[in-house]
Amino acid sequence: EFLKDILMNMKMRLIALFGVACILSTDLDLALADEPAEFTLKTQSLNELSLTVSSYHYNEPSLNVKMDGTNIGAGYLGSYSFGNDWFVLGSIDYNYGPVSYSGTGTQSGIPQYYYNLKAGVGYDFAFNSFALSPYIGIGYRLLSQTWGNTTTSTGAQGYDRQSTYNYIPIGLTHRFAVSEKGKVETTLEYDYLISGNQFSALSSLNGGAVSGLSDSNNQQNTGYGINLTVMYKEGDWGVGPYYKYWNISQSNTNYSNATVNGVPVRYSVYEPANNTNEFGLKVSYRF
Repeated sequence: EFLKDILMNMKMRLIALFGVACILSTDLDLALADEPAEFTLKTQSLNELSLTVSSYHYNEPSLNVKMDGTNIGAGYLGSYSFGNDWFVLGSIDYNYGPVSYSGTGTQSGIPQYYYNLKAGVGYDFAFNSFALSPYIGIGYRLLSQTWGNTTTSTGAQGYDRQSTYNYIPIGLTHRFAVSEKGKVETTLEYDYLISGNQFSALSSLNGGAVSGLSDSNNQQNTGYGINLTVMYKEGDWGVGPYYKYWNISQSNTNYSNATVNGVPVRYSVYEPANNTNEFGLKVSYRF
């Protein structure tokens, strides 16, 4: 009888435990069912708009030339997932902000803007608690400064400039969940410069004692860029810091002839090695 009572007691406990397990399993299924279907760590098909504010710093170390400013920007990102872990993406971002110059004198309020165009293809690798999404593509960057018809504090004349880069972006996005609805998305990208061109509108400096100056196009074909973005995303919104960096080597040198005070002179034009640092904050909205 004693053994029978023990076995009966164990049976009742097992039935109770099984009932609790069924309840917990049902609750878990309901919780997962309540999770938004769009919450995923893989790349999604989406459209995303963003606004940015950043601090911009350009430097030519060999000439001690610097340009600094605050940028306001807007961007668009579109991505499409094929459902088999492959995806394509495209983006454009535009930034505007006047810069202050220091070098041959000083000057402020120089109008400047730049934009980036980028397209790529990638693949999602999903793990238990995170996803890795490497991608590769093609990119184009144009920066423009409207500096003509102005002078610095020492009387040096400014001229319009345009810088263009063609590059290969190679990136990796890492995503992991931090709550039932929130995730952190970190993207690190290396930009390999294929070719670059620096246009200098030197002909605008002709007049008075100077004549014969011609516009110059200098090639910059060695360099790289780095982009780092860390975004917290929940629902349709996202926010986080970003960093952009460019390191470009010295260009080729062009030689030409001009006249100064009636005297023929031969001059050379090149674009010095330079680097650009930009630190900013981004807010994004998905639709």
